[in-house]
Amino acid sequence: MSTQAENEEVVVVGLGYVGLTLAAHLAYIGMNVYGVEIRDLVLSNLNKKRSFFLEENLDDILNEVIENKKFSFGESIPKKTGRRIFIITVGTPLTGNLTPNLDFIKKASTEVANAINDFDLVILRSTVKLGVTNQVVRKILESSNKEFSLAFCPERTLEGAALKEISLLPQIIGADNLVDHERAKVFFEKVTSTIVPVSNIETAEMIKLVDNMQRDTHFAISNEVARMCNQVNVKASEVISAGKINYPRTNLPTAGPVGGPCLEKDTYLLNDSFKMSVSLSLTARKINELIVNDSIDYFVNYFGPRILDRNLPLNISLIGLAFKGVPETNDLRGSVAVRIIHSIKIKFPNVNIKGFDSVVSESDINALGIANAKSLVEAFEKSDLVLLVNNHPIIKSIDLGFQAKQMNPEGMIYDYWGRFDNNELLPLNVKSVSWGSHSSTEVINE
Repeated sequence: MSTQAENEEVVVVGLGYVGLTLAAHLAYIGMNVYGVEIRDLVLSNLNKKRSFFLEENLDDILNEVIENKKFSFGESIPKKTGRRIFIITVGTPLTGNLTPNLDFIKKASTEVANAINDFDLVILRSTVKLGVTNQVVRKILESSNKEFSLAFCPERTLEGAALKEISLLPQIIGADNLVDHERAKVFFEKVTSTIVPVSNIETAEMIKLVDNMQRDTHFAISNEVARMCNQVNVKASEVISAGKINYPRTNLPTAGPVGGPCLEKDTYLLNDSFKMSVSLSLTARKINELIVNDSIDYFVNYFGPRILDRNLPLNISLIGLAFKGVPETNDLRGSVAVRIIHSIKIKFPNVNIKGFDSVVSESDINALGIANAKSLVEAFEKSDLVLLVNNHPIIKSIDLGFQAKQMNPEGMIYDYWGRFDNNELLPLNVKSVSWGSHSSTEVINE
């Protein structure tokens, strides 16, 4: 089997957040790319030469590569003669019992098996539990009775900055023989300058899972600090920020919500890979998930008696609905805001909820079962509780003293990121509280 540079025809199976940015970049650097996707939302936007999600410069690149015919797309893989490179980028969501759902991987692998020719290269780029590449993908491909090369080469980009990072980040290459490894290496050397070879496919699978597990655990330390500070007259934001000033051995991130399509599930994928319980990472994940329960319980204790007394609905606004604000994204997958909305509806049956996000569409906000606030003023107006959920820069720029005047008396502004812990002038009877300072935040009245 030849290990010479492959011809540049690439089939990307799955045009979600990972697949579409990769396909666009490959086409932009000169490869002929065919994308496969079955979702109408994705295809209808591509027919207009644009993406279905927010990513800097992606629409401009799509317009260019579709116009110059370097990138085409459809619902199925066309049969062709000659060699191609197949890259599978479909998702691996969790089932209701927090185990991996491999349906998308199996379907995509079956489609590739039906389309490959002898000596094609297949690369799995989806995040999977340990062993899926060999035990699932390889077995399905073998049903084709074709000779093929198989590698696992994980995606590691930051959503919202993927196009910048694809060519900058080191690419892990995992394969089980030298020929397959060399073919994947030759391909990715055209994409990025740094290649990191590893011993086998399972090592590459585990690197991806460990990458996200350590990030989740890092955030969990700060959120454990915040949970402790909620019970005493200490602010987590001060503990974390002051503790690392000019001190090289402490570098905790800001405490706050941890969600998204990767961090919320990859610990469970890692845990499902072993007979042992991956106790440290699972404990960290549970700590990060407790943010919602702890904060909602705090709201119940604060508002519960008053709601019963006046028998009126509670008006709650959420600001910052996407799973993160930096880099900017309109992605609601794994967003903590979605879990907050669900919990609020359970704890406060008589509630009106509205949401504001500067980049999430009105239709996507309405799909969460809440009203769309068209501006920050509208979000604060007549609210009893305003939740500042993600870390979008627009939230830091809010004039809290002015916006709080639009709220109902005895209202609360709750900041999940501790941005307004200090020196915030608020009108009478409006309280400002942060995650990590339930017992210490004082109201400074005008």
